Parts: sequence; C-alpha cells; structure tokens
Amino acid sequence: MSQRGAYHHGDLRAALVAAALDIVSERGVAGLSVAEAARRTGVSTAAPYRHFPSRTALLSAAATQSGRQLLEEMRAACDEVRKRLGTADHADPHFAVEALAATARVYVIFAVAHGAAFELILADELQDHPDAERREVSRQIMDLLLWPAVTLTGEPAAATQFLWRFTAVVHGYAYLPGSGFIRGHAVGADFMASQAADVIRTLARAAIEGSSANHGSEPATPATE
Repeated sequence: MSQRGAYHHGDLRAALVAAALDIVSERGVAGLSVAEAARRTGVSTAAPYRHFPSRTALLSAAATQSGRQLLEEMRAACDEVRKRLGTADHADPHFAVEALAATARVYVIFAVAHGAAFELILADELQDHPDAERREVSRQIMDLLLWPAVTLTGEPAAATQFLWRFTAVVHGYAYLPGSGFIRGHAVGADFMASQAADVIRTLARAAIEGSSANHGSEPATPATE
C-alpha cells in the first residue's frame, strides 16, 4: 500500500491500529514502535504522526480497538444467556450468575487468543493518557460486569470485591496454558474457559448466599445448569 493510496482510501488510521495490534501480539506492548507500524502499513515513518501525535496515542487507539472487540464479544455472550433463559431481568440472580459465567468464558478465550493485545487494554502506561474513547470502552466493560455483581452481592462495595475474585480467576485460567504448571497436559483455551466459568458460577452462588445471610433472608439460589 502506498502512502498516497492509504490516504486516498481514508483507512490509514485503521490500518495503523491493526498493524499496532499485530505488533503487540507478536512482541508485547514494549515491542511496539510507530516506525514498524508505518512499515507494515506501507507508508513513510512520518505519515502516522498525522493521525497519532505519539507512540502512546497509537497504543491507546489499539487498546481501544482491542477493548471494543472484547466488549462486543461479552455483550454477545450475555445476549445468548438472555435467549437461553428467556429473561433480561437484571434483578434475576440466575441471570446474573450465568451472565458472569458467560463473560468469564469470553474473557479467557479472548486473552488466550490475543495475548499481549489483550493486556494492552489494561496497560499501566496508558492509565494517565487522556483518551476519552478508550476510557469509555473500559467503563462499558466494567459496567457489563458490575451489574450482575451488584445483583448477587446487594451492594457496590461487595460487588467490587467479587469482581476482584472474578478477575483473579479469569486471569489465572487465561495464563495457565502458558505456564509450566500444566506442561504435558493437552488442554486448550476452550477447556480453560469452561473451567473458569464453572469457578465463577461457584463464587457467584456463594455471593448470593453471603448476601442473603447478611440481610437475614433465605438465599435465592439459582437452579443448577
């Protein structure tokens, strides 16, 4: 692709973001350079700076794209739960349990498939970068996880603690295949995702019981799948 052709089609920005995601997937966040993204896109090393004033800006745009894809897949998983259960009631604990299990499954599969491009969504070096679009995507991801957590626990503070456990579980299963702990075992992303979903179901049901005990009522335990 020539520089002129890229601008003619109006897709240079998207092409640079795609190249950045490829580079991050291959080399990690630290391996991204604007020059390499330009080379892969077929433009001069100066061309990217018309769209991204810095490497951090390109990194943030790539994180936004990666986060948006994760969000879309998580939403699709929740929609499948709605269809399967025949309800969209956010106050239904059974719906909340299954929504969290479904998002856990997506989370693990996405992390395994995209590697460092997934880590980019949470990269420390982007936390202080003023990118409203990236922060909005991150907020929507958190909201998608927060509503079922609040349904299960009954209050925002307890929901936050539950989401810490959720994150620990999904990250643990996502990175387990790359560790030496399960060397010699033929397990893939789908197996790990299913295991993570099962653990989240257990934690979610325990959260319902804990919330009911704190409020002095009988737990509304969801039916077993």
